[in-house]
Amino acid sequence: MLRIPPLSFVFGLLVLLPGCGGGSGGGGGSQPPTLTLSFKRLDGSGLSSIQGTLHLSRGGTAITGASPSVTASRGSLGVVTELGAGDYLFTLTPTQTGEHRVTASFEGQSVSRTPIVLGSVDPSWEQPMAVEGLVNTEGYEDGVTITPDGSYLFVQYGPWRFSAIQLFNTPRASGGAGGNRLSPTRFSHAWIDTTIGPTTSPERPGLFNGRFSGTTLLHNSNLWGIGVDQTTFFAPITMFYGFKRQSDGSYREPFYLAFEDANDAIMNPFGLSFRMDGGNKATVLFSLDDPGDPVKVDKNSNGTFDVDPRFDVYTFQATLGQNNILGVFQQGNPPSRGTQFPSTLVEFGRTGKNGIYGTQGNPHLYTLADGTIKSIWTDDEYDDSDSDPDNDADFGDISVYVLTSGTFPNGSWTKVVLPPTVNGGGNQIQPFFTGQGLYFTQDVNIRYCPYSGTDSATDYANDSLWTSSSIILGKDTSTAALGKIIAVGEPTIATIKGKTVLFFVYVQVRGFDATSGLPDLDMQAGYVEKR
Repeated sequence: MLRIPPLSFVFGLLVLLPGCGGGSGGGGGSQPPTLTLSFKRLDGSGLSSIQGTLHLSRGGTAITGASPSVTASRGSLGVVTELGAGDYLFTLTPTQTGEHRVTASFEGQSVSRTPIVLGSVDPSWEQPMAVEGLVNTEGYEDGVTITPDGSYLFVQYGPWRFSAIQLFNTPRASGGAGGNRLSPTRFSHAWIDTTIGPTTSPERPGLFNGRFSGTTLLHNSNLWGIGVDQTTFFAPITMFYGFKRQSDGSYREPFYLAFEDANDAIMNPFGLSFRMDGGNKATVLFSLDDPGDPVKVDKNSNGTFDVDPRFDVYTFQATLGQNNILGVFQQGNPPSRGTQFPSTLVEFGRTGKNGIYGTQGNPHLYTLADGTIKSIWTDDEYDDSDSDPDNDADFGDISVYVLTSGTFPNGSWTKVVLPPTVNGGGNQIQPFFTGQGLYFTQDVNIRYCPYSGTDSATDYANDSLWTSSSIILGKDTSTAALGKIIAVGEPTIATIKGKTVLFFVYVQVRGFDATSGLPDLDMQAGYVEKR
């Protein structure tokens, strides 16, 4: 049976100020002005107000005495006040969570940025913002990962609606597919049968297109030998795209990391992590569930290696800024690996449940400043209710594999399921460890748990060395409504221009299905700087 790869992250009115032309100050004759927008979060009770600053200049000289126009897609804008030295201040007051697209215009030039209003933001962090450039689209963006230096940003992309998965599993009496597209009759719905978002350049060049034609999803699989409209279930199309940071802070110049899989975009890694190795070279870590995995494990420690290990951690040497093929899969049921398969299994051991058996999801590669690999952090998103359960005791928990001898990717690893201070609050997924603490997702909020120990299995297991976690970025806890942000996750951190920057996925309500009443959830990439 074709396996669906895990999706890393499971769950307005315009307000216008009167536009004015003109403005004075600044030399440069007919040279067009340069407009720059920046934002700060104003701490307070309820939803935080946002202080915006527009800087105007011409040829490097500040423009004073101007009357720029500022508009916002949501919320209430105050009066634009000149501060001097080319700076113009305004305040945006939100009435709900969501994107607040702000556009400033002056002398025929304009600039736009999107502050994000969340349910809560920890006081040590600034104003959350949407990533600018070619990253965010109408399609599915998940699995946000930033390289440690901030040079490259990655997202798991697909030209489909995330809510199609929930709609597929909704009973037919409630407007869904009831878990089967073709029985008792063929189920048809725009969310399941049509693409949304770009499928070609400039945003997504080279997207594997064997499972859609134009805007029609074909519900087939070249890799598994399944014909058009023959799949009974909804199988998402995803590929990881990377984007290079530009001088203005946006991310563009897309390229992909993918398995060559008969043009299906169905054999996918998830949970990327990176170590920069100099220039644009990087060591990549990811999780993969290979349905025809040639590696077998001795799950029960009985001397027989006969069990599929499920989701395992692999590594790959990538050249960032260009397309990378992680390996080739050949057609079959199940598919098999081709001769070109440069991705390498990280050997956690093949005997017992503390080895590679089970789910090692969303792996985070923790390295020291000199690049030395110390540990790998994973989660387990699968429980016994799945069709192929791993029967782990650590479902919904975060674990760390500590390298105790030898070298990466082999060597000897000791697995530690983190203690209750970290894992005691429900399902913990998507770990990112800094050495001083752990960022992770719980109940679709991003949390942080401080740590005061060393990089050792003994210390990681010591509950007294962990401090209770707190929410860093919080979702909207009220009833879902148009534009609200109802989930936040996938924490990943970079140091950019000396500042700690947290990148994340946020989920906003784009609309509602008229029949089932389900919200249409749009997943996007955001970031926030530490104060």
